[in-house]
Amino acid sequence: MKQITILSVLALGAAVLIAGCGKSDEFKKLESDLYASVTAMHDDGMSMMNKGKDLSAKIDDAIATYDSMAAKYPKQFEGQSSDDLKAAKEKLATAASSMKEWMAGMKPYDPTMDHTQAMAQLTKAKDGVTKVKADFQDAISAATAAIVSHKAFAEDMAAKLATGVKKAVKK
Repeated sequence: MKQITILSVLALGAAVLIAGCGKSDEFKKLESDLYASVTAMHDDGMSMMNKGKDLSAKIDDAIATYDSMAAKYPKQFEGQSSDDLKAAKEKLATAASSMKEWMAGMKPYDPTMDHTQAMAQLTKAKDGVTKVKADFQDAISAATAAIVSHKAFAEDMAAKLATGVKKAVKK
């Protein structure tokens, strides 16, 4: 009788262990949702990275325009610089590097991984991509502001120079 009781307890224990293996549906859903969030944020980050490339090209154009006008009209451009454009371009490059670094360190999600480890890995990934996105948002804002500012300055300067040419022609 004692042996049957011991065998019953062992069999019950084995059954509990076997049934306890694997993740619950709730754990699977938590992981799946977090992975979906990380993936969506990554996709947004890639979109921002593409926008950053476009803005970087526009900054190059704005710097070329500024340098050309400043060379032709040094007195009118005295005290002005393209440093804000250059700083914005550097911010974009830094954000792109951060994105590439985050992607290189990103470990693929393994649904068979222990829940605690999976959640820790996915949370770390989400924190990283959140920082990268914030860096891109800051860089995009700085680039956009610098481009708009220099475009307005160039247009204003062109209008003033055109007015000066008209006055010189009338004399």
